[in-house]
Amino acid sequence: MFDVGRRCYVAAVPQGERRILLVSSSGGVLLDLLALRPWWSRYDTAWVAVPAPDTREVLTGQRVTWAGELKPSQPFALARAVLAARAHLRRDRIDLVVSAGTGVAVPYFLAARLTGVTAWWVETLNVLAGAGIAARICARAGHLVVVQHSAMLGDYPRALFVGELY
Repeated sequence: MFDVGRRCYVAAVPQGERRILLVSSSGGVLLDLLALRPWWSRYDTAWVAVPAPDTREVLTGQRVTWAGELKPSQPFALARAVLAARAHLRRDRIDLVVSAGTGVAVPYFLAARLTGVTAWWVETLNVLAGAGIAARICARAGHLVVVQHSAMLGDYPRALFVGELY
C-alpha cells in the first residue's frame, strides 16, 4: 500500500519490492521529486529524466533512463514515446509513476493509464496562473494530483493538498 495522508493506494507486490518510476525534467520539477526522497527511498526507484547539467549531476548513481522533452507540436514523436514508455513500464514491472513535470512525463502518464499502472502528478510549487498542457494531460491521466498551494484544489478534482515540499 502506498500511503498518502488519509488516502491509501494498494499495490499488488510486497512493500520492499514496489517499483516506482520518477519522471523529471530539470530545475524545480527535479527539486519537487527530490523533496519526496524520504518517502520514495523506501522503495525500488528508477528515474526517467531529461539530460541537463542539474539532472546529470544530482542523479549520479541512480538508475536513469535519459529522455528528451516532448512538445505538443510533435504528435508522431508523442505516439512513439507512449509505445516506448509502455514497454518500459511492462519490462521493469513498474507499480507507480510519479512526476512533477513537463513534456517528458506525458508519454509515461498515458502509458500508465493504458497499462493499469498507478500514476501520481505533483503540481509544481511555482504554478499559480494555471496548469500547462502537460500538467492538464498528466493530471487527467493520473490517479492522484498532489498540490502545494491550496488555491490549486479547485483546478483538480482528485487533488491532495500537502503544502510546500521544500
